[in-house]
Amino acid sequence: MCLVGVRSTSPDAGLVAILVERGGPGMLAVPVGVREGLSLAAGEVGPATSWTGLMSRCAEAAGARLSHVRLDVDDDARLCAAVVLEPVPRRGLGPRAAWCVDAAPGDALVLAGALGLDVRASPEVLRLRGVDLGEEPAQARFERWRMELASDLTGRD
Repeated sequence: MCLVGVRSTSPDAGLVAILVERGGPGMLAVPVGVREGLSLAAGEVGPATSWTGLMSRCAEAAGARLSHVRLDVDDDARLCAAVVLEPVPRRGLGPRAAWCVDAAPGDALVLAGALGLDVRASPEVLRLRGVDLGEEPAQARFERWRMELASDLTGRD
């Protein structure tokens, strides 16, 4: 997935990071905090995101590398994220499995943006949390219903 922007959903609801599927129709709106939203919108690593470099260096010191970020939903259909670490190959050691570290979705997106990691979304998150750009906005839908009800009421007189 690829970050295309950060938007405000409404004055009271906060910010969302808009992600689109590379080569596909999938789109997600991931809630982010102000700190994450500003970092993602700026597109660069600054003082607020200096922890991202530290995270990468810690993984390297532990014999791993940050591979990608995975977005998914939990059993209650809540959005969740994980950072996937892959072991660095070492001579004399057989293959080792990758492991995941749970992360807040906003933090995972900031990490991916700062370090150039892929963002991958599960089919389940796209199905349950995807955004349909063709969907009529709620305000327009309510206005249409109001007009239909008004015409029905005036037609009965």
